[in-house]
Amino acid sequence: MDKVYIISRYRAFTESGMEFNRRVARYFCRKVVLEGKIPVAPHLFYTQFLDESQEKERQIGLDIGLKELREADEFLLIIIGGRISEGMRREIRQATRARMRGRVVYMTRKEIKEVIG
Repeated sequence: MDKVYIISRYRAFTESGMEFNRRVARYFCRKVVLEGKIPVAPHLFYTQFLDESQEKERQIGLDIGLKELREADEFLLIIIGGRISEGMRREIRQATRARMRGRVVYMTRKEIKEVIG
């Protein structure tokens, strides 16, 4: 089964914003699974035990994520409301350098809220 690396925002200014970003990532992970592929979403997994507010731990998570991206078969870039975070930019640069195949989803915040509830 192909592995699909999920590139989407994680950080936000508020806890509700972060929860919204997690819901978006979970929604697209589910879609990938239903396509018969394996989603790779380090920003959902590693944040369960690494402290995002501690720069050293955040960097560890980002580094592991980039390694997982290199090992993935393709990527799925999710852009909501035209916003791309610095972490996403790093992942996009990595995917571009590696000439990975991938897909891009552009949605407004209103569109994604209608889909994820």
